[in-house]
Parts: sequence; structure tokens; C-alpha cells
Amino acid sequence: MLALPLGQWVLVCLVSGAMAAALMNIPMYVQPQGYQPAHVAAAGLRRCDPTDVSQALAVAVHQVTGTVAPLLYGAVVLVLSPLPIALSLNGVPTIPHLVGIAVLTLFIYFFFERVAMPRAGGSLREEATPIVRQWALSTFIYGVTLALLVPAMVRILVL
Repeated sequence: MLALPLGQWVLVCLVSGAMAAALMNIPMYVQPQGYQPAHVAAAGLRRCDPTDVSQALAVAVHQVTGTVAPLLYGAVVLVLSPLPIALSLNGVPTIPHLVGIAVLTLFIYFFFERVAMPRAGGSLREEATPIVRQWALSTFIYGVTLALLVPAMVRILVL
């Protein structure tokens, strides 16, 4: 069972998401495609070519999405937390935590790959494969980062 009230759980998810999104700037900048996935995501929202998206908008979309996306993770954990679970990490039930991270990570990847990239490919269509490949790696790193941050944030913010 989740050991936090709903309001605190939402706060933990949002703060953890904001921190994970901020930390994701590091691997995104050092990968070959750089910040192009964020430009593609922003272009999908604006329905324009990714090269027409400003760096500020790409960063804003990246940060906001990374901050609020863990609410999906949080919902999965809430739904699964009544199941009998033997282990927990700082009050976060382990199995629901891992399932929630997997669901969120897969959702983010497939949403980008199936919706954002096709909708906003524009001038980057020919580079779609390496951009999507980088997105897969970035999404995995985000998921692992979030998996480590949530129990830590529960400890720091709540317990």
C-alpha cells in the first residue's frame, strides 16, 4: 500500500518529474541528435517544421512534459498499490513502482514514435530513424532516473 496521502504523492511525482527532466538535458545534449527530439515534440504541438521551433519552446515543451508525465506513473502506482506487496522503497510499493515506470517509459516512447515524429517530421523526416533511436535511449534514461528519484523524493519531501 502506498504510504502517502494523494496530495503528497502528486507533489512527489511532479518534483521527481521536474528533476528528471532537468537531468535529461545532459544526455540529450551529448547525443548525436542533440535536442532534435524536443524540437520534434514542440513542432508536433505547433504543427510546423521542427527547424522552425525555437530553442526556448523546445526546452519548455521538454521540461513541462517531463514534469507532468510522472502523473501517469503516479496513477498506475495508486491503482496497483492495494495489491499485497512484500517490499516497498520509502513507502512506495516496489512492484507497482516498477510497473508504473515501465508503463510511463513505454508510453512516452510510443507517443513520440507514433504521434509526434510522424506529425512533425518535416525537414527531419530523413533523419527520423536516428532521432527515434535517440529518443528510445533518452526515454530509457528518463525512466531509470525517475525510478531512482521517486523513492528519494518521498524520503526528502515527506518522510
